[in-house]
Amino acid sequence: MLIMMSIFVSMTPLTFISWSLTHMWLYFCFLISLMLIYTGWNQWDMFNFFLGGDLMSFILISLTIWISILMISASSKIKFKTNWSFFLLMNLLLCLILSVTFLMSDLITFYISFETALIPIFLIVMGWGYQPERLQAGLYLLFYTLFASLPLLICILYMNFSLKMSSTVLLFYNLSINFYSTFETIVLFVGFTLAFLVKLPLFSVHLWLPKAHVEAPVAGSMILAGVLLKLGGYGLLRSLVLFKSFHFGAYILMSTCLFGGVMVGLICLRQTDTKALIAYSSIAHMGLVLGGMLTFFIWGMSGALILMIAHGLCSSALFCLANINYERNHTRSLFLSGGSLWTLPSFSLWWFLFVAGNMAAPPSMNLVGEISIINSLVSWAFCLWVLIFSCSFLAAAYSIYLYVGTQHGHIMTAFKMLSCSFNRELLILFLHWMPLNFFIFRVDYLFCWMYLSSLTKISICGFEDTMCLS
Repeated sequence: MLIMMSIFVSMTPLTFISWSLTHMWLYFCFLISLMLIYTGWNQWDMFNFFLGGDLMSFILISLTIWISILMISASSKIKFKTNWSFFLLMNLLLCLILSVTFLMSDLITFYISFETALIPIFLIVMGWGYQPERLQAGLYLLFYTLFASLPLLICILYMNFSLKMSSTVLLFYNLSINFYSTFETIVLFVGFTLAFLVKLPLFSVHLWLPKAHVEAPVAGSMILAGVLLKLGGYGLLRSLVLFKSFHFGAYILMSTCLFGGVMVGLICLRQTDTKALIAYSSIAHMGLVLGGMLTFFIWGMSGALILMIAHGLCSSALFCLANINYERNHTRSLFLSGGSLWTLPSFSLWWFLFVAGNMAAPPSMNLVGEISIINSLVSWAFCLWVLIFSCSFLAAAYSIYLYVGTQHGHIMTAFKMLSCSFNRELLILFLHWMPLNFFIFRVDYLFCWMYLSSLTKISICGFEDTMCLS
């Protein structure tokens, strides 16, 4: 892994020399990350005092590099501008920071890299956004996440001083917090989860996400939906185990995320902006992800990881399709860009495939993730079936609404000329669709990531499980 990080650093001069060479080096790093997954890096391993990784870390790193490759391919128009080298540098820097964040074993350094990822995405939104409103969107992105992350830093320092031990242990071991008072437990729970809930984002702290998506360029939208939201899920998967005995907090978050999923589904049905609709659908899916984590069942937590990976690929592809329509029609309105089935027939199949994946239709990984999460949620509390059914029904409703709004309807006179498609765009969509549907044959890797971590020992369903396949 250290070799791959050194390759990342050595790629920095290439960003000022050649667009194609940078692209090829990213492909090479992706192949190395796949080799690490399939050649023995299945158990937790420490590289040094600060760096370590397990199967979940390497899968998320592979997703980060893969989305970075595709977002550079989707932004090919930028290479004809004068600032293309700075754009490549920001994308490469963001990819490196995110990869390092997934490998941090020390909480302080994890917090630093977690917050450092805001700088490149902030510059991407501000520098290559579409409208003057990108200034407001960038400030929303920056201040929402920074203010929510300050309690996390305070809680990390407090636990380090109170426990008198290295914070490396805090991130991956199931420490007991029973010796803290009730008030201290509540404060620690809020501090540890708030930063990740905003990054996820949870309903009621989600206002920064639609603004950032609408104003960001296609590269910013793809990396936001594909990877940055997964930082919140990754942090919750690592830290929620500390508070599994704090049931009151789990009840509050569970009701908020599922009720928020229903509310966001209704909000999606009244959207007229294509990118805003896709952004709000991400909030609904992340609500299900959080619900699966809060059950603390193996099915729920593994299903949350599967749905995060599937959502990263599916949502990134939908933003890419929305940008393809925008480049032809110069509008994101569903009322003005209708009839793409006639003007852009070569992309209609891809719209159908990814909209079907967005509503968790087979054979996508979304289906496996949602079935696992629904199974764990119903086992946790049977009365939740009403909210779960509503979330699933609304997900199908706004997905069909998105497809019908973009592909059918009245065609504006100015758009009646047939638009050609480029092989580059078709290849990008295929490279999104292939892992989304074919990785379902090896979904056992995602189900077993908890078992394959040799340092994990947590209590699930009231039983102590040493998390080993034997």
